[in-house]
Amino acid sequence: MSWSFIAMANESANSGFISEIRSTRKFSKKIIPEKKQERYKGTVDKDSWSSYYSDACEVSYTNITNEDELRNLNMRRCSDGTVSFLQPDSEGWFGNEGKCGQTAASNVLYMYCGLVGHPKWYSDRFLSDITPGVRPGTLENGLNTIFSEESACPGGTWRVKTGSSYNDFLAKIENGLTPKFNHSGLITRTRSSGEKVKRSPVIALLRSPGGQNLHWVTITDILNRTSDSCQLVVNHWDDQYVVPCNKFARWSWGAYDSYAVLFDPYTILTFE
Repeated sequence: MSWSFIAMANESANSGFISEIRSTRKFSKKIIPEKKQERYKGTVDKDSWSSYYSDACEVSYTNITNEDELRNLNMRRCSDGTVSFLQPDSEGWFGNEGKCGQTAASNVLYMYCGLVGHPKWYSDRFLSDITPGVRPGTLENGLNTIFSEESACPGGTWRVKTGSSYNDFLAKIENGLTPKFNHSGLITRTRSSGEKVKRSPVIALLRSPGGQNLHWVTITDILNRTSDSCQLVVNHWDDQYVVPCNKFARWSWGAYDSYAVLFDPYTILTFE
């Protein structure tokens, strides 16, 4: 084990986050099947999401000596090299304080900085506001605070952006996914074709299909992009989904359709 990994782990532990500690063991993967959370909690229609289910994200890396510790912090690895954290149960009156914003923050913290923190830990320190869930501005400010405090994170700024149209929405997502910098913590995604691509994950706000609840998810790739169609790779609920862009855009528009006074349509957060 190199001193650099020890130093990184110690530094991040002092701030509440931890890093992977690699051993000299040959890299390999194993699958850890686990009981999945029920997806019908609240008003989430699991059948709408299940149509686009892609990966259970049950991979464990055998060359990471603290892999069990990372999993205990709710980190789950997908087959493509990205992560999709297990979302903690909702809290508050009638479960109106969800943890999807905190879970999206955990996703991007690992995929940009290589740091791991339990989603629930963000609630009080970084992502609290007076509304149920996490508002876009609160998520933006919280992520910028974390990234400015953690030396493992690249320099840059998280920004809330809204698309003016369907095509503008997709263009902003595609532009956000395209790395603006080269950084050791930036995730490399392996597509089904075997192609490896660097990606800058994007966070998006949706109205959950089948109900009125709002939900934050993490977009890790865009596929088969043409002038009028594509698919988005979406990580949430410790799983991965591949959703047609037009379907995803309708879910995004739903946040405005239901809560026009509070939220804009086509809302995303990108890092630049």
